[in-house]
Amino acid sequence: MAEERGANTYCAEHTETPTNVRCSRCDKPVCPACMVQAPVGIRCREHGQAKKLPTYEVPPSVLARAIAAGIGIGIAGGVILGFALPYLWSIPYASLAAIAGLGYLVGEGVSRATNKKRGQSLMILAGACVLAAFAIGSAVAAARTGIQPGLFDLLALGLAVFLAVTRVR
Repeated sequence: MAEERGANTYCAEHTETPTNVRCSRCDKPVCPACMVQAPVGIRCREHGQAKKLPTYEVPPSVLARAIAAGIGIGIAGGVILGFALPYLWSIPYASLAAIAGLGYLVGEGVSRATNKKRGQSLMILAGACVLAAFAIGSAVAAARTGIQPGLFDLLALGLAVFLAVTRVR
């Protein structure tokens, strides 16, 4: 328990350290070594432990739903992209819009499948599904025409991954 000697108050944990700071929840004196900066002020170690927001908690069942949605949209989008790319290459910026749109679609699909959850695991999943969709689309386009995607398409892929990741970040 904290001591009060004269005009000084001492930390509850470090009885030799004077302090004027108290926990905003339990009013226990805390020194700079013990204090935790919380969104509502200074707290002691006991009350300063922040809980993870429910938006960022992704249970395994929700993650499985996200994987199914990401892979399904990625495969379907990749096949459609593979058939469309040879035609889109002749229209300026059309392949950019299509590839970026696929990234947005994958990210939004993963987000909706998880009821708008966020987190690093979902960001990695969305980015990987976009990369897989682009690989499938490139393989289908190359098999049909023998033409490989160019540098502009790889830049579009970067934009697509960015869009997918930001939907679940």
